[in-house]
Amino acid sequence: MGNENNPKTTIIRASSLPHYTDCTRRAAAKMFFKELAQYGFKINKLQISIGAAVGTATHKSLETALLLIKDGCDYIQPMRETAAESIEQSIAYGVIWDDTTRKKDDAINQAVRMAHAVLGAISFLTAVKIEEEYTADFGDNFIISGHIDIRSEGEIWDLKTGTVHRANQAQYGCYSLLCRSNGIGINKIGEIYIKRVGIIKPQPEPIIVEYSVKEAELIAYQIIQKIKSDLQKFRQNGDIWAWLPNPNSMMCTPDYCPAWGTDFCKSHKKINFNNLNKEI
Repeated sequence: MGNENNPKTTIIRASSLPHYTDCTRRAAAKMFFKELAQYGFKINKLQISIGAAVGTATHKSLETALLLIKDGCDYIQPMRETAAESIEQSIAYGVIWDDTTRKKDDAINQAVRMAHAVLGAISFLTAVKIEEEYTADFGDNFIISGHIDIRSEGEIWDLKTGTVHRANQAQYGCYSLLCRSNGIGINKIGEIYIKRVGIIKPQPEPIIVEYSVKEAELIAYQIIQKIKSDLQKFRQNGDIWAWLPNPNSMMCTPDYCPAWGTDFCKSHKKINFNNLNKEI
């Protein structure tokens, strides 16, 4: 079953880096599911969470607004139309709702007001470029890829949404490395976090966090090396223990891990089925 001479190009996305160290087995199931299928492993298909859907809609609404502002055009209604279209697309085939977002209209309104809040928080940025894609060759048919939310005069800023503020500096360090690989100097990286809250609650102001460029690049580089090494090890003999599972992860559930309960991972924590309303 060895495949160490696989000539296929493997793409490692910057956005996958923060999650890799939480559970490498879950990350592999998300990143390399097509290749795992070639080894006979069937990975579960997950429904999108409403939090992710609102996050995507917020990003798209903000992008619409920034482009229209740059052209001197009105952006209020187009922002809402963009959010509505994005939510519709995200939930078309089912979604996991939660207590913070219970219905479609709430999701649209949350995305719009979150995008508005971010607009007010980034007024200090100039010469903004948005949604740029960069790639770099990492050797042995591995390519690093990343979409940068906002770049401005040697600075990188990424928008994060959700009910919990997490650490994503590995992703931003990867962006910085990609920029430097493409001849662009970066001296500041930061995150704009906007919390998703229930629609009847006031929208909190964004939290702006800066990270050390050097430290973030070091974290990113080491995780990329680890991803590459783990996949190369798996390709040698198809052994799933190239990736260590983490059953203590908060994401170790059938809703959030595509490997949960499959032949690719039996290491998950046990579920009390008596407390579930559906069979898994």
